[in-house]
Amino acid sequence: AAAEQQQQQQQQRTSLRPRAAMSMKLAVRVPAGMSPGQTVTFPSTSGGQMFTTVIPVGVEAGQTFVVEVPQQEPPPTPPPDVPMGLPVSPMRSRSLRAPRAPVASTAPLDTATGASPVAPTWQDGQALRHAECPICFEPLASGPVGVFLAGGRRVSNHFFNLGAAQEWLRSGNGHCPLTRLPISSVLAVPDLRADLQAWWRVVDVNGDGRLSRHELIEALKAQLPIDAAKLDDALADPSHWLWEQWDKDRSGFIERAEAPGLVAFVQQVFASSGGGKGPIPDMARDKLGWYNYWDEDSSGSLEKEEVVRALVKTLGLSTSPTRVQQMRSTVDAIWAVFDADGSESIERDEFLRPGEGLADTIVATMQHG
Repeated sequence: AAAEQQQQQQQQRTSLRPRAAMSMKLAVRVPAGMSPGQTVTFPSTSGGQMFTTVIPVGVEAGQTFVVEVPQQEPPPTPPPDVPMGLPVSPMRSRSLRAPRAPVASTAPLDTATGASPVAPTWQDGQALRHAECPICFEPLASGPVGVFLAGGRRVSNHFFNLGAAQEWLRSGNGHCPLTRLPISSVLAVPDLRADLQAWWRVVDVNGDGRLSRHELIEALKAQLPIDAAKLDDALADPSHWLWEQWDKDRSGFIERAEAPGLVAFVQQVFASSGGGKGPIPDMARDKLGWYNYWDEDSSGSLEKEEVVRALVKTLGLSTSPTRVQQMRSTVDAIWAVFDADGSESIERDEFLRPGEGLADTIVATMQHG
């Protein structure tokens, strides 16, 4: 009997011993229209799970890079509690779907052990599109900007509001909010109008003395009050007249010697009109007007990051990265409740639905919170 009991205890200890995590390597092909530093979503080879990662520097559309993902799908996690006390309508729960974003194709490589899953990242498309800080949605050109470092080297080609980046480093989890890579310090980016050489040394991520078109455009948008949409159009068009003049050898790179003339040229030609869209409508009085104000592409729907940005701007939270993160967590927690059709976007009727739509919930929170 003693021997049998000892054998049972040994089996229990064996069953409790953690198993080595199995993983596989996938070759991810970058979709058309996407560039290094942007987030890309891709499926597992079975199609049963979606992953998100950041396109590495130097990998352009149509090229591939390798990521390591878990071979077995993790168990589902329970939905988080709703922070900030937002009232939630008693609707049936719904499962979240994968984000509506460009999905990369994948191909399996070799299998390894002991892998870490690809960490989830923020969707940074809204901030990049508007040349804003991905942490607080403040316009980058409105103040000093910074970059995250690890071991003295930049972890990505993203730019952040300097104050927001410093607060994130103090109160965050020690990882970049976009790439999830470890960070150890924040470096203030010199003003290119005051010290072009020092600015170049910071924005030239790999130190090869030249900038790719994408590196250049994002660095200019981070400090100059220019029309970001027009510059993005130039970036997306390899035959744009901007490159006809400044990238004459069609290498896809701008040399340091060309930078002074190019910066002055961009400031003049792509200067922002500064007109804006006018004041934000009062959501309590004009819910439809508020929705249409933030539906910038007139698609009739707002994706999650659009809603986060709109609420941050409406409630004046941009100066507090902590409150921005609380709002982001709130939207994540309640999204499935208000996204009635599971489309990963809030349609106009889902927003305006009387009594149980997202608009009435936000208004009630502002009035009683």
